[in-house]
Order: sequence, then C-alpha cells, then structure tokens
Amino acid sequence: MVSIQTSSIEKKDNLSVYNLNYPIIKSDNEKNIINHINQRIYEDIIAFKSAIEDIESIKNNNLFCINTDYYITYNNNGIISIPIEFSQLDGLYNISYINSYNYDINLEKEIDIKDVFNSEIDYMEIIAKKIDNKIKELSRELSIDKYIMVLDYLKDIIFSDNPTFYISKDGIVICFSSYELDSSISDLSTFKISFEEDRSYLSNYIIEKIIDI
Repeated sequence: MVSIQTSSIEKKDNLSVYNLNYPIIKSDNEKNIINHINQRIYEDIIAFKSAIEDIESIKNNNLFCINTDYYITYNNNGIISIPIEFSQLDGLYNISYINSYNYDINLEKEIDIKDVFNSEIDYMEIIAKKIDNKIKELSRELSIDKYIMVLDYLKDIIFSDNPTFYISKDGIVICFSSYELDSSISDLSTFKISFEEDRSYLSNYIIEKIIDI
C-alpha cells in the first residue's frame, strides 16, 4: 500500500477562482512507475489550468471557477486507482470530466480496461448492457420526451477502446463526462461492473489481484 499526500494550486482574483487539488504518491520502495504517475497527474492538472487561462484571455469579464477533486477508490495489494474530477464553471454553465489513474505498482504498469475483462468477452457490449439497464430504471421516473432525449444522447456517444474507469472495492466503475450525457439527468454518469454479480466477465488478473485476496 502506498501513501498519498495532497498538493494544490490556488488562485483568486476578481474574475477567477482556482482550487486545484491533486495527489502525490509516496512509497518507501521508490519505483520509476511512482514518478511516472505523479508526473502524469501533474501534467494533466497544469494542462487543465493552461486551457482555462487561454479561454480567460479570450472571454473578457467572464467569471471562471475551476477546481479538481480526487478520490482514492482503491489502494491495496500494489494496485492503486485514483479518479480526479476536473470541473469548470463558465458563467452559468458547469462542465466536468473525470480522468482516472489505475496502476499496478508491483508490475509497474498501467491497468487498461482490457486487463479487467476476460479476453473472450466483448467488454463494450457489457458496458452497453449496463447503460441500457440504467436507462430502463430511469424510464420509470422520466417523461416520454425526456426519455427519448436521453436515448438520443446515448446513441451519439462514441465509445473508445479504452473508456475512463476506476476500481472500487466492489466493482469497476465506468465514467462519462457531463458533456457526453445530458447534465440535467442525474445518476447517469457512472456504471458499475460488479465484482459479485459480474465475476464471470472478469479476467483472472482482476480475480486474483483484487477479488480473491
């Protein structure tokens, strides 16, 4: 198990409020992978900050509030998972997205979504089923117009071969950004692949390293 320290970048003036919190990983056994993870996280934080500053220089007199929050969702057996939420309030509009950093420290490798699933499984089909089930649940609460709108949004989503995910104690959580789905629909931005219910879909690597330890 590694330890985590919090670092931050803060700024406040008449038109800008920045509160960028990010983790720094510490370990008694310093490996190159630790430095790689810390550098990657820091570069992503700085890239986010720079992008907002570029927008600020164009949009005069707009209030910009940006922040980042991170969570340690798994840290055991040499495996660490850290999702970081990047949020931007531009005027009246709130945009957020999640980057996730999933690593096997002992093997000194990043954990890819393909490492999670049995190689015989079409993992995008499994994710699509989870989305469909969530929509069916929400359909009980939504008007017909809203339900149709959500379906249209989902049809427009183009899944990459490596969707954003993080590891939790009881499953793998797939994440979507607010601009990919309708932000007015709550409880639709994450979908869990349960270790208990979906074990047959999972790779031996995940079963041995996380579930059966």
